[in-house]
Amino acid sequence: MLTMLAVLVSSVVGNALTFFFFEGPLQPDLTIGDSFWYSIISITTIGYGDYSASTLGARIGTVVFIILVGLVAFTTTAGMLVDWILDLRMREQTGMATVQSKDHLLIIHFPDETRIRHIVEEFVSDAGYKKVDIVVVADTIQTLPFSHPNVSFVRGSPLEEATYRRAQLSRAAKAIILSTNYDDPNSDSVVASVATVIHHLSPQVRVVAECMSPNHQLLFGNLEDVSLVYTVHMANKLLIQETQDPGVTILTRAMTSNLIEGTLASTKVDPPVGEPLTYQEIAVKLLSKDINLVGVIREKKPHFKFGDLFLSPGDRLVYISSKRYTWQGLREAMG
Repeated sequence: MLTMLAVLVSSVVGNALTFFFFEGPLQPDLTIGDSFWYSIISITTIGYGDYSASTLGARIGTVVFIILVGLVAFTTTAGMLVDWILDLRMREQTGMATVQSKDHLLIIHFPDETRIRHIVEEFVSDAGYKKVDIVVVADTIQTLPFSHPNVSFVRGSPLEEATYRRAQLSRAAKAIILSTNYDDPNSDSVVASVATVIHHLSPQVRVVAECMSPNHQLLFGNLEDVSLVYTVHMANKLLIQETQDPGVTILTRAMTSNLIEGTLASTKVDPPVGEPLTYQEIAVKLLSKDINLVGVIREKKPHFKFGDLFLSPGDRLVYISSKRYTWQGLREAMG
């Protein structure tokens, strides 16, 4: 293609110079730019007729550079360009192209279309993530069965480095590793292996992994930065809670959805913290701004009693609010 492109450029330049050399003396107003315009319009077969070759030299140049060389080079280059675009589009559809995303979310595995679509819609429904790209990585499907402006697809084994090169793992911000299948007894082992590969290749990527059984936590023992979500275990607990305390599900559904106002969010406490305050005092201040402090996580342990617990850098505040806040935003809300 580069050779044809060079021939095409040469034919345009050659004809433009020939046209200007022979037609210039007869047309004093003719510029080199006009000559290039004539060459380009002629080689594309548009031919507006605003310029034409009247001298023998210009006509010979047009025959040689445009008809014999240029048209062949132009049609060949155009055909190769169309083939390249179609091939690129096919590679994108089949997940074999390299994505061009940055600070994107990776979704590893494709258990079923409904789950993936639900995760995508929940993720982009938050205003802060509306324009974030999402890359689905899986080797169990040939093409992505749905279309979404934020979503692209990379086909390949989630355990191979080549797959992550095409998925631009090094430029990603977050990754969600889903279970392979709820009926697969080896799912947690596979998920842990994928988490290990991602941590090894790009330790800066924040990983959230779905784990089917709390008993398999040891599989992730060396991955301290990986957040585990026990989906089935939590679902079973919620069933019992709703059975014993009607209404719990309604509130839980609202708190855990970006689509409903009143989202469960978290913010890390950054230094400096200013005057020493108990979380009980902070909870009162935040409540006046419709921010409901639910709990505090310190060194991976949850705390729900706030009276004797003082504000400390590194703590993570978990709260219910209509939007997410930075630590500076929460400080401003507290006055």
